[in-house]
Amino acid sequence: MVTDTSSPDTPLEQRLLIERVALLGESCRVASLGGVIAVVVMAATLWPTAGALATTAWALVMAVLVLSQLGFHRVMCAPDLQPLRAERLEQLYHARNALTGLGWGITIFFVARPDDLVILGTVILIVMTVALASAGTQAVSRMSFFTIVLPSLAPPVALLMIQPPPTLPLAGWGLLGYLLLLFGLHGAFNRILVGTLQRRLESEALAREQQVIFDTAAEAIVLVRGPHIVKCNQRFLEQMRCPAADVVGSPMWIWHLNADDWSQHSEAALHAFREARPYTYVAPMRRRDGSAFRAEMTGMPVSATHPEAGMVWMGSDITERLETETALRISEERFRRLISMSSDLYWEQDADLRFTHLSGAGMERIGAALQDCIGKRRWEVAKIEGIAPEQWAKHKEQLEAHEPFRDLVFYVTRSDGTRLWFSTSGNPVFDEDGHFAGYHGIASDISDRMRNAERYRHLAYHDPLTGLPNRRLLADQLEQAIAQAKRRDGLVGLMLLDLDDFKIINDSDGHAVGDAVLATIAHRLRLAVRDSDTVARVGGDEFVILLPEVDGPQAAEAVAAKVLEAVREPVTSDQRDYLLGVSIGIALYPTHAGGGELLMQRADAAMYRAKTLGGRSAVFASAPADN
Repeated sequence: MVTDTSSPDTPLEQRLLIERVALLGESCRVASLGGVIAVVVMAATLWPTAGALATTAWALVMAVLVLSQLGFHRVMCAPDLQPLRAERLEQLYHARNALTGLGWGITIFFVARPDDLVILGTVILIVMTVALASAGTQAVSRMSFFTIVLPSLAPPVALLMIQPPPTLPLAGWGLLGYLLLLFGLHGAFNRILVGTLQRRLESEALAREQQVIFDTAAEAIVLVRGPHIVKCNQRFLEQMRCPAADVVGSPMWIWHLNADDWSQHSEAALHAFREARPYTYVAPMRRRDGSAFRAEMTGMPVSATHPEAGMVWMGSDITERLETETALRISEERFRRLISMSSDLYWEQDADLRFTHLSGAGMERIGAALQDCIGKRRWEVAKIEGIAPEQWAKHKEQLEAHEPFRDLVFYVTRSDGTRLWFSTSGNPVFDEDGHFAGYHGIASDISDRMRNAERYRHLAYHDPLTGLPNRRLLADQLEQAIAQAKRRDGLVGLMLLDLDDFKIINDSDGHAVGDAVLATIAHRLRLAVRDSDTVARVGGDEFVILLPEVDGPQAAEAVAAKVLEAVREPVTSDQRDYLLGVSIGIALYPTHAGGGELLMQRADAAMYRAKTLGGRSAVFASAPADN
């Protein structure tokens, strides 16, 4: 297929559209050749009965329509075909099909003598053959098939049913049965082809995602089959400082500083794999430039029952980690003193993962919240909260594997009710004999970062001037309200408000005064509705009130009356009183619209009618809901 649908940013539906159009384009070459042959045969058949002029005119028009498929082939199979262009091309292709199908269908009317069964039968047979061929060439699209087959066979079916030949009174019904059979046949072809196409695109998307994960993994990954490397990721190439051409196909032992290490560990890994467990070893590795580093490698089989399928090895450069652990053992006391002067926590656990030590300046901020954690495992401390069950499961797996972990985020609640957020990281500790002795690590106070993140989330969904929900959050809440109303068969009210004469304030006294007036109006609107209702600012002086549960028009009208009264009160700003009014458009779901966007449009139109009536009033939407 020449069309590129591999972009990971293209949704599956659009990639299916592009593939469908490209397949239709590919079929154009065969269809055009077959179409030319059919036109010639049909013209030869019609020449004796329809006359030279009519037959020649018909043949020329049909030749243009048939040969136009070559042009469609060129543009529909373009390598840079985009979804919007593909959609337009498909529509043009359908229109061409309809004209072509109509051209085949009208040939039945060229037969001068309907009782001439030889010519009539030949014409119908040619049209039936074209329709049958279309079931194959148009298999990828139901619409393309319908646009050519229905105009082709509908006229013969109608004519034969109205004026059947005396010798074949059921010819029309037979041709109708053939048409229905083609519909069923094409439906089967279409389901198989589209299903196969969709599965292929989904598989390609999954393969791309897996390749991205493979290439962006933090650890080096290699697939080894026998002694040779058959595949590796980008991280492995970076560690070895060489291109893929130097790695793929090379024996694994040449990347070990000591060649015997690979022989020893690969043999031991096979025994571990037979017991259904991974194998981990630490060995010095050698880069292409000759430099060495310490690596920790963990292997697992591609298939536990078929060792010949290969082994997957994941590794990382632990030179820095080993050096760090050595430095930590040498200067542990100095490290603790440094931690005590920071805002972090330093902690230690024994081989049973129970806390044995907790210190640091951060303890002063926490107070007594974590004093009872000594002698307990991390998940046994009730004050440690905010960790999801799946995070706990992953954390426990890391601890059981004696792996380092990073950035486990949790919070503790102080006695005054405030939350402190921490990010904790830890490294396993081994004694001189290599036996696991526990963990030690730190927990950094990230409360300010979490609060800033929450502020950013708030700004994304709220108006910075009034603090009210913005258009984005309103749209979400409106869709939720409509979904709930559908389930309970209730009503949703939507009011669009526009302040009357507000522009005068901005023009005369400046935007600072205007902002102060808007903030006051927003506060009044919030007080005028229930806690369950939503007041949002969607424009300069435009507000929206969402009533997720409203009993009927009278209830909405009552809320509108309260809003009119609240806005009518003078607004004092900069020692001046401002008198404002408001025009309100009211729309109800499902009375006036069946969806959120259309409901907003109905309310907007009603608000403008209120404006034209002089403002300071509420008007209900008049248009009925779209079905």
